[in-house]
Amino acid sequence: MDQIRLQEATYRLEHRHGDGSWGPMTEQPSHHAPADHDPERSWGRRRLFRCTRCDEAVLIGPAEDAPPSPPR
Repeated sequence: MDQIRLQEATYRLEHRHGDGSWGPMTEQPSHHAPADHDPERSWGRRRLFRCTRCDEAVLIGPAEDAPPSPPR
């Protein structure tokens, strides 16, 4: 196992609720288009995580996949 994968496996993702408690986030499958079912397209791409205690979600992925920021 390479070091990058080993380090990646040791992290957990949580977010803070309004009451100060922390909620664990778990990875969720994301299927929005037929191309999303092609496993080769999704390797190393965006990943969706959802809180196990509320409906908050976060999407992470490479910067080149991010939509452009709106002008200020």
